[in-house]
Amino acid sequence: MTLKDIAAEAGVSTMTVSNVINGNTSKVSPQTAARVLEIIRQRNYIPNSSARSLARSNSNIIAIILRGETDENTLQSPYNSALVGTMIQKIQQHNYYTMVNILKSFQDISQSLRTWKVDGAIFLGMFDNEIEMMSGTAQIPMVFTDSYSNIRSLSNVGIDDYKGGRLAAKCLIGHGHRKIAFVGPPVQHAGVVQHRFSGFCDELKANNIAFDANDLFVLESEVKPDTIIDLGCQLAKRRDITAAFATSDQIASYLIQGLRSSGLRLPEDFSIVGFDDLMLCRQITPQLTTISQNLEYKARLAVDILFRRLQASGDSSESQILDVALVERESVSRPRPQAHPDIKHP
Repeated sequence: MTLKDIAAEAGVSTMTVSNVINGNTSKVSPQTAARVLEIIRQRNYIPNSSARSLARSNSNIIAIILRGETDENTLQSPYNSALVGTMIQKIQQHNYYTMVNILKSFQDISQSLRTWKVDGAIFLGMFDNEIEMMSGTAQIPMVFTDSYSNIRSLSNVGIDDYKGGRLAAKCLIGHGHRKIAFVGPPVQHAGVVQHRFSGFCDELKANNIAFDANDLFVLESEVKPDTIIDLGCQLAKRRDITAAFATSDQIASYLIQGLRSSGLRLPEDFSIVGFDDLMLCRQITPQLTTISQNLEYKARLAVDILFRRLQASGDSSESQILDVALVERESVSRPRPQAHPDIKHP
């Protein structure tokens, strides 16, 4: 069945059928609308969504864009998966569709935004260096997560990463640790990792605890388990270090595997704090002490802001910073002097 077939059977114009399908029933009498809908039901007619979007000024499609290299699947990150899953649910509640893409560079993003007919976009990941260029390229509402760009017109949902870094260090210091590693992606200027690192270092400094470059362990990817496990093995060889702050729960979980494979017990011989409070924190042994952020609320808020921008007549922006908190479980304890004899504990 086609639109023309439905119109012929109902004895109306194709425009009338189109109005009924698209919900413009104010232009159609209730009797005619009921007759068209009954024929659609009987014939099991499914409208062509592509044709409908061409006929309207909007497509009812929202893009979710993640940063990722060509050789890695960033949706293997439980953090990304949790955010994307909640966003899709929330977008569907608005009767919109979702297009998810993993892109490597600004050129890929710019080309995609020009090619896709999407009504808006949500960006997950480190896009700060390209935000100004994207804002000038795409003429659609955009919302970012965890951005530290200083562009005034930016809509963003972030968290207090600096506070999270301080809380992680404070937890480990409070349990008596004095030589603590920082493990995460490269510390870039004014980014998420940099703010967590700054908070971490400031808390160490406030407690007169030294931190040097040898205590910083940098990962090029958060979704390559073997690399992180190997780093855990390297960390275990540093007998002076008794604890670590990992910038994500996923990193922490793989570090635990590396530490254990090197013969260390957790938390008896080594303590660790993660970040995010993902479900896996309660699924591993020991259960992970971590910095908690409300991922479900964060994802829903990003979608709410995007739809407020879609419905607003002006180019209004909206940014919110959400709080974080320490959740203590089982992966942190006081260091045992016999585990790391080179350390003098207070």
